[in-house]
Amino acid sequence: MAEGAVAAAVLTEELLKTQLVPQILASVPADWRGTTFNNSNLLGREAFSERLLALLVSKAGAKLGEEGAITADDLSALGNAEDYLRVATNFCCTYETIMAQLRSMSIEQVFSFSSTAMPVVAVLMTQGAGGKSAGEVHLYHGEGEAAPFSAAQVAQLALLGGTLVQHAGNAGAPADHGAAAVLSTAATALPGVHALVGDRMLYIVDTSVVRPHDVLVMRKRMAIPATTPVCEAWLQAFCGAEQTADAEAPTPDELAGFNAHLQTLSGTAVNVGAPPVTFAAGLPTLASLWLTLVKNGGADVLMCSTAYGGSSELMDIFNDRGGKIIKSKFHIQGDAPIDGSIQTALDAMPPSDLPAMVLFVEIPTNPDQKIPDLAKLAASCLAFEERTGKAVMLLVDTTFAPGSEILGKLQAHAPSLKAMVFVSMSKSVSRGLTTAGALVANHTAYATDLINEVAVTAAWLDTTGRRDQMLRLCRNHAGVKSRCESAYAVTVAVGDALRSSVAKHAAGFDMPLSYVRPEHAATGFTSSTFSFNLPSPQGATDEVLAGLAQRFVDLLTDDKKHFKPCVSFGQDNSLVYCTVPATSTQGAIAAEDKAKQAVGGVQLVRLSFPPTIDVAAVQARVEMAVAAAYA
Repeated sequence: MAEGAVAAAVLTEELLKTQLVPQILASVPADWRGTTFNNSNLLGREAFSERLLALLVSKAGAKLGEEGAITADDLSALGNAEDYLRVATNFCCTYETIMAQLRSMSIEQVFSFSSTAMPVVAVLMTQGAGGKSAGEVHLYHGEGEAAPFSAAQVAQLALLGGTLVQHAGNAGAPADHGAAAVLSTAATALPGVHALVGDRMLYIVDTSVVRPHDVLVMRKRMAIPATTPVCEAWLQAFCGAEQTADAEAPTPDELAGFNAHLQTLSGTAVNVGAPPVTFAAGLPTLASLWLTLVKNGGADVLMCSTAYGGSSELMDIFNDRGGKIIKSKFHIQGDAPIDGSIQTALDAMPPSDLPAMVLFVEIPTNPDQKIPDLAKLAASCLAFEERTGKAVMLLVDTTFAPGSEILGKLQAHAPSLKAMVFVSMSKSVSRGLTTAGALVANHTAYATDLINEVAVTAAWLDTTGRRDQMLRLCRNHAGVKSRCESAYAVTVAVGDALRSSVAKHAAGFDMPLSYVRPEHAATGFTSSTFSFNLPSPQGATDEVLAGLAQRFVDLLTDDKKHFKPCVSFGQDNSLVYCTVPATSTQGAIAAEDKAKQAVGGVQLVRLSFPPTIDVAAVQARVEMAVAAAYA
């Protein structure tokens, strides 16, 4: 009997409810509750689900609390589905696997979302040729039930090139829908229905029409899966157990204090009339901003070619649809000066009839850690606005230095400059305990009006921060500036040791680091990260050069007490996060742009540091890894 048939025969709903899922809930490994996961051997959703089902079948005769029941070690041994909560977690994949099993589906067909609207929007965004041209979706939402989307919301989505048609009833798909995707809120699929939606879930019936891979891309770029506390609560409800997960919410005073602190960290006055908008993750934050600008007529967007890969691919998604967002790039790899590169790109931007232009700049940049001259940056924006007549807004990504008070610094140089802060709070602000993103407007009328419009878009997309996320943010945002300062001190100490080690073991080579200089750190840009290109070993083959960066990371991360192969940073957990950006965070960036980061055939490495750690032990490991790499 095939493996899937064995699982279907053994794993009955009764067995899952009364024995196996309760065993999982009683044995959840601590690592499952994180936001970032070991990326050295990722399984993907399908392989993780297969391993989980095999484990459940093997434990079918075990009783909760007895010998042979599922243990935390059993669950840890499964491995990790993905490396980041925004893509998928072991917890959400467990829930999706159980739901798939009950419906005789595979996990490939089942997706949880943190949003009620995004299962439909994600399908709409994947229709058309390759998901990049206009597509049509018909949504049947039941007799006597209000349509899930208003006429205005449908019109806003149509600006991206897709057509959403809503129908009362669940009668299935009339023949005249042709090649359009048909969704239904019914509990089971009737003939002609390609997917079911409801309760923040998407069940794909026909994978040739609703393509799972494309849906996964949209979920990880415009939304997130259901969070770990929510999935745990859902599994508890499935078992009929007491709901202990996701049971607490922040108070109104905590939320007000959090919003005020975000504005203060960003350097703008507290404004309760235009508060920050917090989202379930960084990319849904940007998606709501872009969709709001699309509604307002569109915008040119100029961003760095090596910006965080997810934001780059999200930008491409909008750039490919409807002609209301047009992406341009500036390049800062290697020794390229950031100020000159931005100005050159502004001068070369093709003309368009779009009413706005957004200059999207990470400060410090990722992974180069460059910081522009703020006076020149502000002047360039104002000059472009005067020359073109467009409304120009500077969007600053402060993820690496959330307490830089950048909006105040910019206001001092150019009081009329329209500006916003974008910050991913999955890192330093939350101490790595949840994903989240936020927008903070500066004092200008343009920015405050726009952020209030973004709040409206975010509300109907339902991509704002979830209750469990807001609770963790409210309980952990205090002290972020001091944590970043402490992490920066660790960064400098280990960076000095790394350079000394390279000079010692690589023929005296003076290896530069891309990190925030002390003079910039003194003004609030206290990033906890640096990147570098190891020197090419003498006589090394192209193959050795291509693999040197990853080999160095592997040498470091063999010390699991102090190092972790992971893409994130800002966690307050006494671990150094190590990654090769070209193969992880920048996976969605054009190959030619990533190649510009290589020096002598060796790719860039990025190390990220916590506020507290055994610095001497980390320095010793770094020297050992350098010595081994150049032995």
